[in-house]
Amino acid sequence: MSLTGVSEINQIVTVLFSTSMAVGCIVALILDNTIPGTTEERGLKAWRQHLSDDSDEFQTASIKVYDLPFGLNRISNYKVAKYLPFLPYNDEDRSPTADEELKDVDSKL
Repeated sequence: MSLTGVSEINQIVTVLFSTSMAVGCIVALILDNTIPGTTEERGLKAWRQHLSDDSDEFQTASIKVYDLPFGLNRISNYKVAKYLPFLPYNDEDRSPTADEELKDVDSKL
């Protein structure tokens, strides 16, 4: 079945409408913008208030969550880890922190 006459566009449309996430996104976009309601009824007021809160109700996880398990994080200290994308590279001992670099720049100005 040819929708547009151009096979590339037909493939794009077929892929988009056969992917459930894309269909859900399109339906949500249409419903969010067409169904009437106040900002409070739609939940936008609470969402905006939650974003503007400076409370520590939610905490972010430490970057150590992504470390390798069972002491394998020692591998990250070797220079070869810098060139292997699946290994984290521990460069803390070899370079100054961003704060130290900013202090150096400020002192030069």
